[in-house]
Amino acid sequence: MRPRALLPMALLLLASCGSEEARERKTPVPLDQVPAAVMKAAKAKLPGYTFDRSYKIQVDGRDAFEVRGKNAQGEIHEVEVAPDGTVLLTE
Repeated sequence: MRPRALLPMALLLLASCGSEEARERKTPVPLDQVPAAVMKAAKAKLPGYTFDRSYKIQVDGRDAFEVRGKNAQGEIHEVEVAPDGTVLLTE
């Protein structure tokens, strides 16, 4: 591959790493301090889950919350939600 062709790929890789890196900077937030709209959206997206942890994160430079829960079978999932209740990602 020619060096000139590597530049766009390198820039794309760096851009995608930045947003993932921002998600890794998590600030723990007690569940009782998570906005009601966020909890409502998380419960709607993951019905039957018991939520046990939440974090304030940055997604594309904007504040968001990551809420983690477990269902009766022990499966753990996370949902990322904007403060207004918009679901951004479910893992």
